[in-house]
Amino acid sequence: MAAIITDHFRRNQARLLVNDIKASASGSFSDTESSGTGGVGAYPYRGNNRYAIGLGKSDSWPNAGSVTEGDAGFVVPAPTGIRQDDEDVINNLFTLKDIGGTSVKQMIAKNVWTTGRKYKVYDSGDPDAFYATGDLYPCYVTHNNSVYIVLSNTAIEDGFTSVIGSTTAPSTPAYGISAAPTQGYVWCEVAKLDANDDLITNQFVPIRKNEELATSDQPLTGNRHRLTAGLLSHVGVASGGTGYSSNTTITATIVKNNGTVTTPAISFVPIISGGVIQRVDIRDPQNSPSDTGSYEFWNGADKSDAELMVINADNSTLAIADRIKSINFVIDDPGPGGSAEGGSGALLSGTIAPSTGHAHNAIDILPTWFVGINVDFEGTEDDGDAPAINFRQVSLLKNFVRTDDSDGSANTLGALKSITLHTPQSSALGNLSQGQVLYQQTSGAKFYFDHYVTAGGTTTLFYHQNSDGEINQIDPVANNAYGIGTALNGNQVSAGVATRNLTPEYQSRVASGTDAYEFNGEVIFHENRKPFTRSASQTEEVKLIIQL
Repeated sequence: MAAIITDHFRRNQARLLVNDIKASASGSFSDTESSGTGGVGAYPYRGNNRYAIGLGKSDSWPNAGSVTEGDAGFVVPAPTGIRQDDEDVINNLFTLKDIGGTSVKQMIAKNVWTTGRKYKVYDSGDPDAFYATGDLYPCYVTHNNSVYIVLSNTAIEDGFTSVIGSTTAPSTPAYGISAAPTQGYVWCEVAKLDANDDLITNQFVPIRKNEELATSDQPLTGNRHRLTAGLLSHVGVASGGTGYSSNTTITATIVKNNGTVTTPAISFVPIISGGVIQRVDIRDPQNSPSDTGSYEFWNGADKSDAELMVINADNSTLAIADRIKSINFVIDDPGPGGSAEGGSGALLSGTIAPSTGHAHNAIDILPTWFVGINVDFEGTEDDGDAPAINFRQVSLLKNFVRTDDSDGSANTLGALKSITLHTPQSSALGNLSQGQVLYQQTSGAKFYFDHYVTAGGTTTLFYHQNSDGEINQIDPVANNAYGIGTALNGNQVSAGVATRNLTPEYQSRVASGTDAYEFNGEVIFHENRKPFTRSASQTEEVKLIIQL
């Protein structure tokens, strides 16, 4: 049977990743396995889930035929998902920085309210409600640091033929419904945004849990989340069927949480074209029959009498037992003139707000299957573990270990191997460029140059190696007679190698239990890009958006 990846599944996967990173950042799972209480041993399937953002690859992308990396038409290679890709990401790293617990959130794609756009209605039975199709935009918008969903887009007085563009921005009471429809739209505020959140980008905004909001902004304050509790806002048409006549009627049965069965004091009017039910309007029979949409229902109906929701006059409390649990529709078409040749095949669904209301937890309502992560690399960091060199890869790593803590930096790890040079040639060193291939005579080692540091009369050269054919993964040998150069037998930058350090704070390969030289960590995600130039005086605000 084919597997269906549902919106709920995607939200849940995003939540699992966010919660795992938060738990790891808090240290709540950092005890050793031997602790036996609350440590890794108590969670045998978890592992050492340390998460960090990595920067790497100072060497250039290979040419695409005659097109080089610097050409305008060059296309950066896309990740292929093969194991070799992951191994190269690890080998290319020059720095890693841990992710803070407040630096990861579930996100939604921005859909800024724009005048004249046509917006879909929030329909719990429509798998495309959160996506743009044709000239219709998604059923939610972001506006003035709030997120709204469209509860109705058919509420116009007359002449309804199709959805019209919205020309009045949404504005509702806190987590409530707009007092009257404008241009056919009924809006409901479901979430508040933090305009100062570091994770906001041009395309995405984070959605916070209730407990992450200031008390004054929480929907729980004053029971504001209940303003839409049990609300029936829309009748969706999953299938319009065939052969329906103008005699078609729709009746409904409502079941409340307390088991009470009732018939709503409202009308469900099918709009039929060519024998197909195109939509179903919700109307209040007490209002003018000239209503050809749902305008008068939303504008003037007493919604408690209409049995759509049970709400006190002060909009503060609701009887849980009286909230709608379900609604079932019956379509009856006796056919033209009362014959028995009516239509068939139509399927309807009612969109009912959760018994706690739409705003109770917006993460479960909105398309929050994006995970946002941000980490700032401030210059070279205090300990120099983030050198100011170009990078072409940004990655998310999990389950890695620190191999050295000599400089005391807890959150940023240097990842480059290094050699100290015997008799360095200053002029030759100064002419090196990042990603240039260096050779060591006799040993056969070929590697990429990253940068060098001279301090206290000692020059240390940092390098990396990957699977590219122009280099290899033979480490330079500590020998004062084995020169380092830019050519196999010449152009020396040093007469030899005095010492070497193959165990930086983050080592690409480490011992793992009884197995040695395993790759250190899992590459959860990586992005390839054109070279990004760093300097010691700037901060890289790295933001990753991962779609689940």
